[in-house]
Amino acid sequence: MLRLAERLRRDSAVIVTSTAKMAESEAEPENVLLTKNYPSIFSPAFLSGVKNIIESRKTVFLFRDLEGDKYIGLLPEEISSLRDMNPASWILAEADGASRMPLKGYAEHEPPLPGSFDCQVVAVGTDALARPMNESTTARFEILRRFLGAERNAVLTPPLLLRLLTSPDMYLKNSPPGVKRVLCVNKSDLTARDALLPWLDYLRSHLSRYHGIWVTGRGEEYFYELL
Repeated sequence: MLRLAERLRRDSAVIVTSTAKMAESEAEPENVLLTKNYPSIFSPAFLSGVKNIIESRKTVFLFRDLEGDKYIGLLPEEISSLRDMNPASWILAEADGASRMPLKGYAEHEPPLPGSFDCQVVAVGTDALARPMNESTTARFEILRRFLGAERNAVLTPPLLLRLLTSPDMYLKNSPPGVKRVLCVNKSDLTARDALLPWLDYLRSHLSRYHGIWVTGRGEEYFYELL
């Protein structure tokens, strides 16, 4: 998300926010605006604060509050309202977290997606591919294990990953029909290219309901359009 924000703000105004939490170290402190300091996101003072940061620095990091070293994100309905008010060209919202793990199982209340949006980026880390699935690789491992009917330390295979990515009970949970979806395969620098390519070839041949695959890692980035 931060890489997208950096790219988009070269030409456009960008709001960066979350419906979960974001580490304080990941935000740009001079660009942070906290909604707790305003009566509401509809107040003239709040909209003026957003406008002032956008005019001077192009990017606003928008959160409800700071607790410890974590920024507390907005409610999904607040992000939907912001979209309707159109204060910036782009609103990037982290809609879920996985404790920095490459896989995740989704609880009943997850993911907290806004009511409407144009594009959904689903992320999977290459450090999960062809590796055992357990608590060290998967957030909410028991939920994912039960969904797949897999044993602890079962190895993730391309068909299992495909099932996770296309299921309305897992990675497409709460995802509205018709939205453009992109699979982000991140941390590609952790996996050799000849080991990663068979996974990408399989996904390109079988992945439906996605627009493309964005492969990103330190030092490289490329995109496969699927539709």
